[in-house]
Amino acid sequence: MSLCKQARDILARCRPLVDAEIGRVLADRDDIALYEMLRYHLGSAEAGEGHGTGSAGKRVRGTVCLLSCEAAGATAQSAGPAAAAIELLHSFTLLHDDIADRDEVRRGRQTVWRRWGIGQAITAGDALFALANLAMSRPQSAGVSAETVSGALRELNEATLAVCEGQQLDLSYEGRADIGIEDYLAMIERKTAALFAAAAVIGAQVAEAPTDKQEGLRAFGHHLGLGYQIRDDMLGIWGDPKEMGKPAGSDLRRNKRSLPIVHALGAGSVEEGKAFAVRLSRGIATDEEAAAVAGEMEEMGSRTFCEQMAAESLERAFHALEDAGLCEERVAPLRTLASYLMERTE
Repeated sequence: MSLCKQARDILARCRPLVDAEIGRVLADRDDIALYEMLRYHLGSAEAGEGHGTGSAGKRVRGTVCLLSCEAAGATAQSAGPAAAAIELLHSFTLLHDDIADRDEVRRGRQTVWRRWGIGQAITAGDALFALANLAMSRPQSAGVSAETVSGALRELNEATLAVCEGQQLDLSYEGRADIGIEDYLAMIERKTAALFAAAAVIGAQVAEAPTDKQEGLRAFGHHLGLGYQIRDDMLGIWGDPKEMGKPAGSDLRRNKRSLPIVHALGAGSVEEGKAFAVRLSRGIATDEEAAAVAGEMEEMGSRTFCEQMAAESLERAFHALEDAGLCEERVAPLRTLASYLMERTE
């Protein structure tokens, strides 16, 4: 069986558990349009079409939480509420990111702010954050202790703060020519890796794993998150718009400091870097121009550099699993999912 098929089977097994818990948190909240916006953003409904199937993500972070719980010796079901909380939190960050970045399309359809307006979208994001905390409180009904729930809530909110820090750095970096690799890594450690790490350690906490195993899974999530963001950055430059569900070269158009762009800015001489920065600051107006710049960046070695960085992150993630001393059979799904995420095309 191919890696892609194995990983998709894992995601297909875990997603219903996450979605069922999200559904429970949203149950009986149907009286105002706020919940229509939330369901639309979460992919459970098209706007104005009730509770039909819409466009949604893969629930990757929630799956990491479930698989980590299994790896630590418990059942995936026991971490269902926690996994839902992780996904609700992630959806909250995406909704506000779309506003900050003025992204009009996500997963092939209009973003919430574009359809309902910025003010409504901000309110919807705030509601998702509250729902994430409510979802995390549900594990007590599955036999998880109040002490464990309290620790998981602390992890969730610390991760939220880290994501906000990363988003602030990301926005402050836009258009700057003095951002280096270390600056970039400091940003994605917060914006992306923190939530992956939280997903992994919370799964282990729900399983009441020993501290060393919890920290091993936290480290796994951290390095997986770094690699995931690097791969995401690559797709933002060289990905297929049809698979990505957003315009080609979106990071180039916004003049963001993703890893390929940071590398390209420093790949040549100081003068060449300044010239490339000026070119980006003038704006990338068309798909054709974005494709041309992406091709030039590939010639500079930016794509190869990113591939190497992602591979190193994956290797560190696997080392963390080994150091955790967990049953190899139980961690195999985490290895499969991580390998797939470093090769994904969407």
